[in-house]
Amino acid sequence: MHLYELHNISHAYDGQPVLSIDRCNVPADTVTGVVGPNGSGKSTLLSLLGFVIKPTQGEILYCGHPSVPFDDRVRGKVAMLTQDSFLLKRSVYSNIAYGLRINKHKDKERHRVQEALEMVGLDPEAFVRRPWYALSGGESRRVALAARMVLRPKVLLLDEPTISVDAASAQMIKEAASHARQQWGTTLIVTSHDGEWLADISDNILHLFRGRILGNGKRTLIFGPWKAKGMGVLTKTFSDGQIFKAQGAPTDLKTGVAAIEAKHMELQLTSAQIPSSLHRLKGLLLRLSYEQSIGRISAAVLVGRVVLNVYPEQSEAATYQFRPGQDVWVGYDPKAVKWY
Repeated sequence: MHLYELHNISHAYDGQPVLSIDRCNVPADTVTGVVGPNGSGKSTLLSLLGFVIKPTQGEILYCGHPSVPFDDRVRGKVAMLTQDSFLLKRSVYSNIAYGLRINKHKDKERHRVQEALEMVGLDPEAFVRRPWYALSGGESRRVALAARMVLRPKVLLLDEPTISVDAASAQMIKEAASHARQQWGTTLIVTSHDGEWLADISDNILHLFRGRILGNGKRTLIFGPWKAKGMGVLTKTFSDGQIFKAQGAPTDLKTGVAAIEAKHMELQLTSAQIPSSLHRLKGLLLRLSYEQSIGRISAAVLVGRVVLNVYPEQSEAATYQFRPGQDVWVGYDPKAVKWY
């Protein structure tokens, strides 16, 4: 049984649709990353999964049961960290203990508050008595996370958890989230614009675009406007003068968005290594990372101002020939492009 099951979900604000998901399942004891451009519906999806709001249409099953906001089945079991780290105007200790008190879990309160602070990398002795206004941005973010961790939730929803924090805070937040999964079997659902950070902790990544799930795994979105060149060929000129070529039929040349999956792109050190049947682009290799969800290496290549996501060849020898900072070549079949 899945932890979450979404059926025919749609949601709108003031009559404006923002989310439309026919079906989506989230297994228990996993980390699911959710990515997509601003306005794609990521925060709305988390609010629905956190039972903060009720969908305009459709049904959400939690542990096999239909659930809605304020349902006893989810009270105290689903915790959500929003993008804004709102704290109560009181001490750090009172902020973290608040959730325990309203859920009537006062057993070992002091121990659990100290544990939560340690998990987010804050010294309890130095922070329990500190007032809310005496915290830096990164410290406020970590205290807000500790206020969720103290509940030992079954589900932890994190909306851009590393936004506007320094590298040290981002690392501690990642470690705390991973600890929750390891220690209590907490299921994590995380949105983030930091693709490398998200890929590092996720078992699976969902792509949201214009309120719809495009699928799993890495892909690149190329935004219009497009130029029609005849014979079904469309082009987009990048900032460095190189041309991205696609085939198909976008609904609008100005607003059409092309998507190409990383598995449909080839990475090589030289242009000559790219088969002549593929369109070629020269770029800068930004990074290599291990993607847990599929158990393989992924690469990020900068072409103009666009970052292309590519899966290098699987062999060990092929992977080790690449180094971040190198000039590389990417090849793909324009027919592999999908339109949205």
